[in-house]
This record gives sequence, C-alpha cells and structure tokens, in this order.
Amino acid sequence: MRASLSDFLADLARQPFGYGVLDCALMLADWWQVNHGSDPAAHLRGAYVDEASCSAILSANRNLPRLVEKLARSVGARRTTKPVPGDFAVVRHAGRWWGAIRTQAGFWAIKAHRGIAAIRDCRVVAAWSI
Repeated sequence: MRASLSDFLADLARQPFGYGVLDCALMLADWWQVNHGSDPAAHLRGAYVDEASCSAILSANRNLPRLVEKLARSVGARRTTKPVPGDFAVVRHAGRWWGAIRTQAGFWAIKAHRGIAAIRDCRVVAAWSI
C-alpha cells in the first residue's frame, strides 16, 4: 500500500498540533501506518501531553534520533542515505531535532504548532525508506 504524500501532508496541515496526539514524531508513525498498516508508536500515543512530559519520554530514550531509530527498527524500516519523496528522517534544524518527511519538492515537512513547516536548510541525522 502506498498513500498519497500530498494528500497525507494536506490532511496533516489541517489537524491541530498536540503532544502525544500529533507532533513531529507521531506524524512519522502515522505516515508509516497509512503505508504499512502498523503503528510503531501506539504505546506512545497519549503517554505525554505537554512539552515537559514529551521531554521526559525523549530523555528516557536518550533523544529523538534514538527513539525514532528504535521505533523504525521495531517495524523493519530500512535506513537510507539517499532519501526520496515519502521517506522519513530525523533532521537537525535551528538547534533542535525534528521528525520530518521528504516532500516531492525536496523539502522536509515537519508538523509545526500551526500546520506544516517545509524546511530545506537542515542536516539529516538519519533517514529511512517508507
């Protein structure tokens, strides 16, 4: 199954940001789920509700890149060094890590507090094929 990336991102942009509901990390799990049918982050949904509890989850897993690596491994996602549209990654931008999805236009889409942010000037920490 292969979902439409543009439809997924458009729908994501309309939904409100929510820690533990829809944030930059859970959007990666949502994208995996619509493409593969399994939710690698089911146990995290609702487990945090604000920035402080999100930070606690990230600290318990050492950081966002390690958490996403663990979740990706749990569903058999394969690492890639040449991400194509639809692939997902952890990127470093403005001094922070973000869960991101590669867009058709070559940007990285992240779930922001208001819609979707498309960034280009970032460093890819790790990427996986969808």
